[in-house]
Amino acid sequence: MALWIEKYRPTSFDEIIGQKDSVEKLKAMVKNGDIQHMILSGPPGVGKTTSSVVLAKAVFGNVWTQNFMELNASDDRKLSVIQGKVKEFARSRPIDAPFKMILFDEADSLTQEAQQALRRMMEEYSSTCRFVFSVNYQSNIIEPLQSRCAILRFQPLSKTDVYEFIDRVAKNEGLTMDNEAKEALEYVSKGDLRALTNVMQSLSNISKKITSMAVYANAGILDSGKIKQGLKLALSGDYVKSRETFETILESGINMKEVISEVFDILSSSDDLVDKKSKNYVIEKLAETDYRIVEGATPYIQFQSFLAFLSSLKG
Repeated sequence: MALWIEKYRPTSFDEIIGQKDSVEKLKAMVKNGDIQHMILSGPPGVGKTTSSVVLAKAVFGNVWTQNFMELNASDDRKLSVIQGKVKEFARSRPIDAPFKMILFDEADSLTQEAQQALRRMMEEYSSTCRFVFSVNYQSNIIEPLQSRCAILRFQPLSKTDVYEFIDRVAKNEGLTMDNEAKEALEYVSKGDLRALTNVMQSLSNISKKITSMAVYANAGILDSGKIKQGLKLALSGDYVKSRETFETILESGINMKEVISEVFDILSSSDDLVDKKSKNYVIEKLAETDYRIVEGATPYIQFQSFLAFLSSLKG
């Protein structure tokens, strides 16, 4: 089975989601044949590395692999690597192209000494090589390097952009999901399409129908919306439905301690569930439930007791 992160990696500028301004600048560079040293700055998973590879393909065509080198700077960050592997590549003649290109992924992990060495190489080998730095934090790059580069800022992807990608993958892979599942995927991925793709492939191996509960369970994250729903049911006096809601959460493998912690966060930060007069009493009851569990009481029974207490407030 093919990895989806490779299957859905864009192969042209038009396939890159979002980043309209940066993509237009790269297209203009290719059109004018004026490729500069660059810093691509932005959060992970928004297209920096992909854009660099697409740029190399657009510039070099069929010989792009011979003229393009990608280094993960978080691994190859030492001065010895810069003075060895990088220098050798930069000074060698390009193949059927005006210059070569080298990408330093996660370049903000490069040591100060390595960055100083690269500054000198950029001056010495500018006729044979272009240097591209992909970074999450531009401020970690020394000023002499920044001043020698065109800086392209990649923005966090909007919810619309993420939903567009989810719909594209879901359609191609025959997946079904509701809006709650999409919201969950967008939330756990935090706009990182690489992480999002891995989550969707992992879930598809279990079922072609993706639910929000499955997304949160796969990511090890609680579905706060589901917990809030369970609390509202209890506070409305419907203990049975509240119990059933929390049972589905616990059956997904979530620890009771995590549930109680999330319940506390929701109750303490929300003013629309219980009035201010009752909030202190409810939180005190939750603390008592937590204490009993810590002391060895059965977690399930103690939490059901707490839900029954919430339901009794309606009366």
